[in-house]
Amino acid sequence: MKVCDAIARWCADVETPFVAGIPGKGILEIIDSISTTTDVPFILTRHEQSASMMAYSYAFQTGRPAVVVGSRAPGTTILTIGVMGAHVESLPMLVLTAQGSNAHEGCEAYGEIDLSALFEPITKWSVRLDDPGHTGKILNEAYRRTLTGRPGPVHVAIPQNFMQQEAGPYVRPTRPVGPITPHGSRDGIVALMRSARRPLIIAGGGVPPQNADDLLALARGLSAPVVQSWLRKPVPDRDPHCIGMAGIGGSPAARRGIQDADVVLVLGCRFSEQMTEQYAMSFAADAKLVHVDLDPAVIGRVYPVHLGVQADLGDLLPELRAAVEASAAGPSDWLTTLQKEQAGYLQELACYRRDDTTPQSRYVVEQLRELLDADTRLVLDSGNYLHWAEQYFPVEHAGLFHYPTAATMGFGVPGAIGAKIAHPDAFVCALVGDGGFTMTMGELETAVRLGTPLLVVVINNSALGHVRMRQEADFGGRSVGVDYGEQHFSHVAAAFGMFGAEATATADVRPALEEAVEVVRGGGCAVVDVHVSDEMAAGPLVRWWPRSV
Repeated sequence: MKVCDAIARWCADVETPFVAGIPGKGILEIIDSISTTTDVPFILTRHEQSASMMAYSYAFQTGRPAVVVGSRAPGTTILTIGVMGAHVESLPMLVLTAQGSNAHEGCEAYGEIDLSALFEPITKWSVRLDDPGHTGKILNEAYRRTLTGRPGPVHVAIPQNFMQQEAGPYVRPTRPVGPITPHGSRDGIVALMRSARRPLIIAGGGVPPQNADDLLALARGLSAPVVQSWLRKPVPDRDPHCIGMAGIGGSPAARRGIQDADVVLVLGCRFSEQMTEQYAMSFAADAKLVHVDLDPAVIGRVYPVHLGVQADLGDLLPELRAAVEASAAGPSDWLTTLQKEQAGYLQELACYRRDDTTPQSRYVVEQLRELLDADTRLVLDSGNYLHWAEQYFPVEHAGLFHYPTAATMGFGVPGAIGAKIAHPDAFVCALVGDGGFTMTMGELETAVRLGTPLLVVVINNSALGHVRMRQEADFGGRSVGVDYGEQHFSHVAAAFGMFGAEATATADVRPALEEAVEVVRGGGCAVVDVHVSDEMAAGPLVRWWPRSV
């Protein structure tokens, strides 16, 4: 079996939903073999960045890896944007790239760079195949590593002259077995939480969406409020026990809960820079932290812990739920106080002053939430408007809200395609800023070609608004290099044969969205370009925690 054929068979055996990329030197043999010997679809994207972002999004939606391919140096280097995002979010991905011929190594051959070194800082494992006879061994190890322990992307660079050589014996890959939750962890955690007068649960992105009900049952059994980590939404926003998000743009109740709790159960949370407001967040001096995570390197890294437990939350949360439901605690004054504070905050958000002339970003999000079904999957790009999305697009189920916390601009449209491939029957909406949209708007054609109905809503203020806001705050009102010219994205939609609408007045927003939603429900793709006001979410400039320096 040739190397290219072994790779194709392996792609089928690991059940990748697709192989995405752009055909080019060094990977043509792989693509040909996949198309002639397997049922795995090859997805042509308009940009390699989009290929890795689609796989990144698919992994978020399903927890399973997809395969992306890159041709020699130019195509492969572009893949790094989505690979980096998957690395930051601990999501599995299988990256196969073409290295220049090893027969010409060191000659500065066309496109010759050390790809395994390039990917090393942004993957769990990056390796070059040095012997075609080891193809199966290396590929199976890559599959094992992407899913073992804390998930993440892996990368294999394959010299292009290996493709037609013999691959050696083929061994079918097997799905890795996850870690076993330590026996006795449950009792120690429950005992500490029961001892608290002001218990708190912090739910991070590592909480499996399918275990959200277990987590909420645990909160009810302990009479404990739940704080969501930054822009993760691991539990329904409006559940009575949820008191909002921690971090930049977060809720006052979440801040108070963190500041005053005496025992804190931290589940699947790495305490990111954004969540901790550049690591200024602080707990009560006598607070006891119980930190549970799949990755032992995360436990106690940012904050000291009283008890650290390495465990698979998919196994542990049902056990904790069963333990506390047997003797559930009654409502507490602590919980009631924080619930009232959160309710007041939500009421304040709802009573904002509406501009009846020029659309506001928050109004657009508010209208989207009213129009879209509860099970809609919202995929975001990067920009200030994401804070409006966090506040005005509550979700009823975990896993429906995806902001790429690696801040990968351009994620919205390819990310929405990945989400639609993962959930073909779901309504998927990409909410994007004009800056991020223009980076990957060519993927609208990909969505039409693949037959993946999407709604794309563009928050168009003809600027990198969030950057401009920070410039003005930090540099005496000055801003440089952040303003675009006039732009009308409904024409871009027309260029790809899809529905496009433009809204420049507040009164136009809802009718445009309603028409677009019906197009997507009917199986089409739609773009709504909303020309919004300069209003920015102020949360990113608000300082909750005092700085030590």
